[in-house]
Amino acid sequence: MAQRVEWVEPAAPRGDGPGVPEEVEEEVRQLRDQVRRLQEQVNALAARPKEGEGRIATYVEGFDAVLEGGVPRGHVVLISGPTGAMKTSLALYVLVRNRAAGTRGVYVTLEEGRESILRTMRRLGLADTEDFVVDIGRLRIEHAAAEDVRDWMQVLRDYLNRRRDREPLGIVVIDSLNALTALARVADVRGDLFHFLNFLRSLGVTTFLVMEQDPGRPAFDHDVDFLADGVLELRFSGAGEGRVQLLLRCAKMRHTNHARDYFVLDYSNKRFVAKPYRVSRRRRWGRRP
Repeated sequence: MAQRVEWVEPAAPRGDGPGVPEEVEEEVRQLRDQVRRLQEQVNALAARPKEGEGRIATYVEGFDAVLEGGVPRGHVVLISGPTGAMKTSLALYVLVRNRAAGTRGVYVTLEEGRESILRTMRRLGLADTEDFVVDIGRLRIEHAAAEDVRDWMQVLRDYLNRRRDREPLGIVVIDSLNALTALARVADVRGDLFHFLNFLRSLGVTTFLVMEQDPGRPAFDHDVDFLADGVLELRFSGAGEGRVQLLLRCAKMRHTNHARDYFVLDYSNKRFVAKPYRVSRRRRWGRRP
């Protein structure tokens, strides 16, 4: 069994050409960025799957039916929720199950290391292989100069383009979007996210973005829920007598007639199961009148 993890080396900075003013270099760089972003928007429109081109199943029993069979191919979907809500587990599960069904994909981690991801996979009973894991966190730890990279979104663009040239990709998972935006170090994070999500669409892949979301703050940072094609929301709910349930719902999914109800999410026997959520009746104390 292969015990390796793929990681990305940032491109070496280019030196200024002799005799070229810095102002000219900066203008050329900005023009190139504008051309690249326009090309990404054009590619994103061209790569949009046509009506009826299929869906990516989540393999969550009882949930795909309310999504008309799954997530439309080519969509960018958030998996959001608070700490401990099994966001990473759900994303890994969707990716591994689809890989087993023949869809190629990669899992990009910016925070958790290889061993942590493998431990999660073992506990879920999923395949114990990490040849599809791209460990950006390892790069950040082992290479101090990597912290000076200002455009991590471009690093991911370069990697995913190279990976797609080597093999067809169907699914990309990025964990987490919070870490990616924190590393971006740019003034206009929303603008960069807009272009980055368009780039992901231009690849023709279905992307799942794991995102930590404080339940006390219903609004998403940088309007990312508006920029994304879909939002799968995880949250906790009290079930009475000190018990807590994990809930899942589809808050948004473009091009899909989906239910917006909450489902109780449970993991057992190596599978996620979603059951209709019913508010438990509170126990009444004392005698009946």
